[in-house]
Amino acid sequence: MQDVVGPKPYTNYLKSAVSKIYGDEDDFILLGLTGRTGSGCSTAAKILQSQKSDIKHHLFSGDFPSSNEQRKERIVYRHFTSTWTPFLLVQVRALITTFLLDDDTSKAVEVFSDLMPEEETRNAFVKLLDELQGPYRTISADPTASDSTTYYTKTLPDRCEALKSLLGESGFVKLYQAVGRNIRLSGNPYDQRLVEGKFFTLAERVNTVIKQIHSRQQNLGQKTFIVIDAIRSPLEAIFFQDRYSSFFLAAVSAPEKDRVNRLRRLKYSDDDIRSIDKIEYTPHDLDEPDFYSVQDIQACLQRSDLYVSNPDVRSEVNKFQDLANQLLRFVSLIRRPGIVTPSAIERCMQMAYTAKLNSGCISRQVGAVVTDENFSMRSVGWNDAPRGQVPCNLRSRDDLIGGLDSSAYSEFERTDEPYLGHFTKSTARFAIIPLNGRNKAFCFKSEYNSFKGENNQVHTRSLHAEENAFLQVAKYGLASIERGILFTTASPCELCAKKAYQLGITKIIYIDPYPGIALSHILQGGTNNPELILFSGAIGRAFHRLYTPIVAYKDELNALVQ
Repeated sequence: MQDVVGPKPYTNYLKSAVSKIYGDEDDFILLGLTGRTGSGCSTAAKILQSQKSDIKHHLFSGDFPSSNEQRKERIVYRHFTSTWTPFLLVQVRALITTFLLDDDTSKAVEVFSDLMPEEETRNAFVKLLDELQGPYRTISADPTASDSTTYYTKTLPDRCEALKSLLGESGFVKLYQAVGRNIRLSGNPYDQRLVEGKFFTLAERVNTVIKQIHSRQQNLGQKTFIVIDAIRSPLEAIFFQDRYSSFFLAAVSAPEKDRVNRLRRLKYSDDDIRSIDKIEYTPHDLDEPDFYSVQDIQACLQRSDLYVSNPDVRSEVNKFQDLANQLLRFVSLIRRPGIVTPSAIERCMQMAYTAKLNSGCISRQVGAVVTDENFSMRSVGWNDAPRGQVPCNLRSRDDLIGGLDSSAYSEFERTDEPYLGHFTKSTARFAIIPLNGRNKAFCFKSEYNSFKGENNQVHTRSLHAEENAFLQVAKYGLASIERGILFTTASPCELCAKKAYQLGITKIIYIDPYPGIALSHILQGGTNNPELILFSGAIGRAFHRLYTPIVAYKDELNALVQ
């Protein structure tokens, strides 16, 4: 009879299972960056590409932490020092360049001559493209070529920097925004027409390069950690989120004043900044985002999994250390979910994020949570119609026109003949569209503004999320929220900002800036100004993915025992 040997066979079995589950033998991480020009995406990408010894951070590494947050930092620091693997860069603008290499390189200066008015610049631009074209065609013919990874992750980005130096920061951004827009519309860098089915042309090329790199890394027995700099379309974000379970979209944001100052230091004029912002971040009405814009950073922010705050730091010594801390923490959590627990700020923002899903708004859902100064929750709210009225997503055009479900519609909607006439004409455009069971919901504010030829926020049926949270405190006689903290998935509008100020809120933590002057005018206009903080952390599905251990930590430790 074979002797039964102690716990070692079980331990080895468990150890191999844990290793397989966490992907120690075949690690693959795809981290997409998104953010407005000047927010710091490229800086974040540089940090992720760096060798361990070159990353400047200030994670706590001492022996005597003074708080639980420092203890968490020490765990992240130890994981970072033991496991760090630099990321490979897949630069979207570099891959936009490959579309210019598919054709005669001189065509680019012919089509975009207005952006390159000087002949010397045009000649130098074509020369740089010619240098890239030969190797590109060789690699395109043989994707398994040994130097393909180097070409896509180093050569192309480096030469793009040379192109940027040649054109200047502003001219380069304008050119690549124009070329990228054309590719997304038509699949052709020189065609501005909308061609059905071509929207994902750029995303598909990025995906092809990712697969080539991953295949090459597997053949070399190396991990594949890729950072994509940068994703600017929400549909492209969905493209990668749907294809890769290991994909995370990280939004890099900076206070608007800091972002604009950075661009000015890079020699952008105010006209340049306005032009770029109009393309990638045209402010939307809170209830009417243009989700299907070719470039829409605001919609990308709403789809992000991770949020990175990158304000300016005056000291050169500490420059980008906070940024590095955030990135290292995320990477450690992606590789080892549950290695630390969420911060109090993440926990509260996750509640606001969850609350927004209750919203019946058919344009944009917003959630808010109010806590005391110790992060104990006092109230929760989301943007929606007042209690007792029917949310917009449950109302139907057909019901209003047909006189059905009358309690869902106001007396004005049911009886005002001029408005009903306008509404009936507006509804007619849906008659020829196959809705496949979709409810014909509508936004009253949009319909009424169209009817009156106005653009007035007062006609919205919904309370804003922050407003709703504040009203819960008054309605139910909850504890005082003076000196409390407001968490909101979108920074408050002017009206909600005044309410927060009056209630004595001391901190407002937000994800996405609301268009308007609330931050600079209302919240920074007196002697009791609340502190405004851009959110940093994991949210939504990433909150659960990063903070839920795959294996109970005790079992993971036992698996290490020999």
